[in-house]
Amino acid sequence: MTDTRSLPPAPGPARLAMPTVGSSIYYALQSVPWARRAALRNWWQWWHDISSIPYNIQDPGVAEAKLAWWRQEVIDASQGKGTHPLTRALFAQASPTTAPLPIAIWMDQIEGQIQLVHQTRWLDTGVWLHHCDHTTGAAAEGCAVLLGANRPESLQIARQLGVGWRRAHQLARLGQDARAGWVHVPIDMLQAHQVRAHELTKPAPQANPTFHELLDTLVTQAAEPMTTGLAAIRKLDRSERRAMKPLVVLTHLQLALLQEIQLQQDRILHERLLLTPLKKSWISTKVRLGWLR
Repeated sequence: MTDTRSLPPAPGPARLAMPTVGSSIYYALQSVPWARRAALRNWWQWWHDISSIPYNIQDPGVAEAKLAWWRQEVIDASQGKGTHPLTRALFAQASPTTAPLPIAIWMDQIEGQIQLVHQTRWLDTGVWLHHCDHTTGAAAEGCAVLLGANRPESLQIARQLGVGWRRAHQLARLGQDARAGWVHVPIDMLQAHQVRAHELTKPAPQANPTFHELLDTLVTQAAEPMTTGLAAIRKLDRSERRAMKPLVVLTHLQLALLQEIQLQQDRILHERLLLTPLKKSWISTKVRLGWLR
C-alpha cells in the first residue's frame, strides 16, 4: 500500500475558475439555458474543489479534515447558516423552477472523496464502482436536478452517466495517477487479465499483450453505462430530454475520449490523453444541433 503522504501535489492551483476554457464542462455549459447557468457553474466549481482535495493535499489527516469541514458547511448552508460563497449561492438559488439539491447528493460526494484519501488501491470491482457512483455519479445527479430534470428515471440515468464519466476520466489518466501511487484498476480485474500493478506504476516502453486486453475491457466497461444511458434519455419525454442535453454533451465527449484511448493503447501509461478543444467543440455542436443524441 502506497503512503499517500509521499504523493506529489497536483500541478496548478487548488482552485480554478470553472469552467476552464476548452474543457468538456466549458462546452457542456453552452447547452445550459441561460437562467440555469449560474447554478450549474457553481455546482461544477464545488464539485471540482472537493474532488481535488485528495490529490492536492498530501497529508491524509489534513485532507480528511478539510472534507469534514465541507460536510459541516453543507449542513449549515442547508439551514441558512452557510459561510462559503458556493454553498450559500447554491442553496439560495433554489426556486420554483430550480429544485434544491438533496443533502444526500452532497454527502455522497464528500464521503466518496474521504474514501479516496485513504484508498490508493481498490480490492474489488464492486467497491470501486460504489466509489464511482458516490462521487461523479452523485455529481451528475446534482446536475440533472439543477437542469430541471425532475422525473426519478432521469435522475437515475444521470447517475448512471456519471459512473461512466468517472471510469473514462480515471482511464484517461491511468498512467499519470499510477505513477503517483493511485492505481484505479481493481486488484481482481488486474488478476483476471494477468497484469501486475508495477506494470502501471513503472511501465515498460512497450506494454505486454495482457495489458492491451485489460485496456479493451476497461474501455468497454466505461462505455456501457454511457451508451445505455443515452438510449434511455432518448425514451424520455421532450422536456426531460431538453433538460438532460448538457449531460448528453458530456457523455458524447467522454465516449469520444474512450475511442481515442483505444486508438492510442499503451500511450495512456506514459501520458494523460485529452481531446483537443476543436474536437470537443465539434462534438458539442453536433449535440446542440440534434445530429448526435
